Amino acid sequence: MNPPTISAAQNPPPRRDPIPAPNPSLGNLGFETRHRTDFRHLWHTILEKLWILILCTIAGLFLAFGYLARTPKLYQGHIVLEVDIQEPTLVRSDDGASRMRSAFLASQDALRTIEQNLTNRTLLARVIRSEGLAEDEGKALLGITKSAPPRKESAAKTTTAETALTQTEQALGGALSGMVKPVVRRGTRLIDLFVVNQDPALAQRLSEAVGREYIRSSIERRANFAEDTLRYLLEEEERLKANLQKSEAAVAEYKAKTPDALQLGGGANSNTGQQNAPRSGMVEEKLQELNTKATAAKAERVRLEGELAQIEGTGDNLEALLALPSIAVAPAVIERRRDLSQIETALATLGQRYKEKHPRMLAARAALNEARAALKQTVLQQPALLRNAIEQARTTEDSLRAAAGEQEKAALALNKAAIGYQELARQADTDRALYESVLRQIKETDLTKGTKTNAVSVIEHSPLPSAPVSPNPMRVIVLGLLGGIAAGLATIFGANALDRSIKTVDQAETTFALPVLAAVPEVSRTESSGGEEKPDAPLGTSSYRLVAEAPEGPAAEAFRNLRAALSLLGPEEERKIFLFTSALPNEGKSFTSANYSLSLAQQGHRVLLIDGDLRRPSLHKIFRHIGPEGGEEAKDAEQYGIVDYLVGDVPLGDAVRVVSARDVDIIGTSSPSATSTVTATGGQLSVLAGGRRAPNPAELLSGHSFAELVTEAAKLYDRVVIDSAPVLAVSDTLLMTPFVQTVCMVVRARRTARNAVQRAVLLLAGTGTRPAGVVLNRLPRNRGTDYYYYYASHGYGAGEGSYTGGYADKPDRKKRRKK
Repeated sequence: MNPPTISAAQNPPPRRDPIPAPNPSLGNLGFETRHRTDFRHLWHTILEKLWILILCTIAGLFLAFGYLARTPKLYQGHIVLEVDIQEPTLVRSDDGASRMRSAFLASQDALRTIEQNLTNRTLLARVIRSEGLAEDEGKALLGITKSAPPRKESAAKTTTAETALTQTEQALGGALSGMVKPVVRRGTRLIDLFVVNQDPALAQRLSEAVGREYIRSSIERRANFAEDTLRYLLEEEERLKANLQKSEAAVAEYKAKTPDALQLGGGANSNTGQQNAPRSGMVEEKLQELNTKATAAKAERVRLEGELAQIEGTGDNLEALLALPSIAVAPAVIERRRDLSQIETALATLGQRYKEKHPRMLAARAALNEARAALKQTVLQQPALLRNAIEQARTTEDSLRAAAGEQEKAALALNKAAIGYQELARQADTDRALYESVLRQIKETDLTKGTKTNAVSVIEHSPLPSAPVSPNPMRVIVLGLLGGIAAGLATIFGANALDRSIKTVDQAETTFALPVLAAVPEVSRTESSGGEEKPDAPLGTSSYRLVAEAPEGPAAEAFRNLRAALSLLGPEEERKIFLFTSALPNEGKSFTSANYSLSLAQQGHRVLLIDGDLRRPSLHKIFRHIGPEGGEEAKDAEQYGIVDYLVGDVPLGDAVRVVSARDVDIIGTSSPSATSTVTATGGQLSVLAGGRRAPNPAELLSGHSFAELVTEAAKLYDRVVIDSAPVLAVSDTLLMTPFVQTVCMVVRARRTARNAVQRAVLLLAGTGTRPAGVVLNRLPRNRGTDYYYYYASHGYGAGEGSYTGGYADKPDRKKRRKK
């Protein structure tokens, strides 16, 4: 129920009607949802918890020194191995296996393989045996004893093939593998072999022994491989020799059974493959030659037959016959035509000298006629001659074809005989090639099996180590220091990341999107009581009324800042009713509302402080009532309070009690600083305590009585301050907010989770109320939290009489300063 409306002339209670609002979200309230890295905050976090960093650093240094004290010194033996691209050999070999071996040695894989083989446990167990380190159960190797057993040559020459490795040697070989470290030099074919041990002489001895044993092992492997290869080759030589004899016998037997195979040539021991190719080629060439001649004879016959047909088609026409090329080029025809031409030339010459009837002219003409007759006769004889030539060409063609047929039969018979012969000959050639290859390899293997060559060689021997390589004191100390610093920083940042509380003013304003109205610092008991500790202070704190008891302290100045900040939020008539609440219990809302009320009273206002926390009232403990005779009343519970007013048992005037000057002391004793209430213009503080216990607080606050209380209090007092219950604990505060003008959220620094405060702000926003700001309570004043400047401190203005003893008591202050 809303309170009755009062005009401004009657000094009405400034209030707002409740405004229903939709469910608010983080976005529309401006809460920070993205966490950005604040390096300044991290720096101050480090400063605040610097003791953790120092402690971890000291612990790291102690661990480093302890490690140096307990870790034995290790000395390092160092030899350098070189890997050749090609293994040295007495016989030059260009076979594929040698080329593949050289290609492998030239690759980085070969270097890595050799590097890994240098830490082979079997190889290192052989080193243990060759150096005789298993005789003392490995005590010298493991640093248990100082003197190592001497190296025995007989043990060095013993191989694993002769005697199996013992379990002790294998175990010590595994221990030695942790001391050996081969490293391939980048871009070279060199391998650095490092061996560490507590004994410098033994470290040098082991490095030489590992390199020597690896080379010896490689040579033994090659020798064993050569012996196995030679044994295998000898067995293969016997088998291939028998196969070759069988193949050659089969070739000879085939030739004996097949007469045509004799034309292929070769004998039982000859290279039949090479003999066969020329002979079979000669038969084929002869067959091809006969076929070519037969084809040419046929072509000649066809040509002659064509010419004969052309002559027969011409008939007896001499001129037409002479025009034919076959007749014109005939030798007899050419001769007759030449004779005729000569006679015609002579007749022409005689015709120039003689007349037609001259005997010589007549004789010449008779000779001309005879020549023409002879030419004609010769031309007419050419068809008969051509027929004879055709018959001759046909006879030649038939002869050539018959010869070609015979030659073809001979070639087919030879090819048929060559099929089986070539198969047997190829088998014999293959057996011969394999046999010769095995013989060559037997000679090379037998020649090189005794050579002790290897691709790996020692090019730099190990000197006697003069200084230990591990542990490195400077490195261990630096690592311990850095490790301690890293652990300290990790602990600090981890704790800071897990801490969801509000630590600084800037963080509060950024997180809640609300201004911080005041930052109340943490106050010790001696500071709050003027140097005298009060162990019996109410509510487990040193003092709750710091504005009155320690007016020159930083906490009192913080509440004056709060008073100034709230007074600047708007006109005075709109800032009369204040409500202090928190998200969770024990955050200092009662402490804040009490001291804020005292600061208002010191400014000259008539202030009513209402204890609105009906479930856990506390103002009656902060302002204990003193009777008129100076004796304390029997029970605080017998005093009237807000519950009595809300149920209608007493009026407001009877439920309110005025805090007098003699009621400043929280424990009821007199003190020089508690003789009068510190005010500027006669202000007065009245308290409406909780009174008797309320069985139904929510129902009392939701009725019209609370609205009437606020209305009446606004008429009678200049300021009304309400101390309410936590928002997240109960719903009482949400029922009060529609009747107040300003809501302040009290947040305890370094304790209250930010999500709890955000949830409380959301619930207040659901009633249409947005907090005016945040009061950051109990903010530590150590170096790490130097984010906020406290203007009021113990030094500035202390002892100048600003607050202590009142404004009209200067002589007393001078006396106290003299004291």
